[in-house]
Amino acid sequence: MIHYFIDGHNTIHSIPTYLEILDRDYPSCLQRVITDCAAYCDSRNVKIVLVFDGNPPFEIPKGHGTLKVVFSGSKRDADSVIAEKAQLAKSNIVVTNDGGLKRLITANGCRYISPEQFYELFATSKKKKARKSSQSGKERGLMPQEVAWWKREMNEALKKKK
Repeated sequence: MIHYFIDGHNTIHSIPTYLEILDRDYPSCLQRVITDCAAYCDSRNVKIVLVFDGNPPFEIPKGHGTLKVVFSGSKRDADSVIAEKAQLAKSNIVVTNDGGLKRLITANGCRYISPEQFYELFATSKKKKARKSSQSGKERGLMPQEVAWWKREMNEALKKKK
């Protein structure tokens, strides 16, 4: 199972769809990100920890399966929470464009992808799910991005064995 740690506000400010919603209504924007991540968890064998800065502007939704929504509170920032939680396993993937966070997590052995790359995974998954519902009976395979990720992981494991 792939574990993602998502820098929520960094992702919002990197994706035009979310920025459009943010301009109109901040809580609705957060709800949309949460809903999108929950849908991705439901469609793939992934676990997501979605971390936002500050305190929640609404009651944090419960019961999203493998999605956990975390707000950092007033005394910490999301980057600190992500760095702390992500370092527990080197196979974790952090979703961020924040240079400081990237340096911190890679020093601990974690990987990162940009919010744009993650959104593309989600968007592709959403399109495939819609297509699959119209073509029932076909097996689900890995997406090209997931295949590339697994190839990198296996190549690195082989290099370590040498």
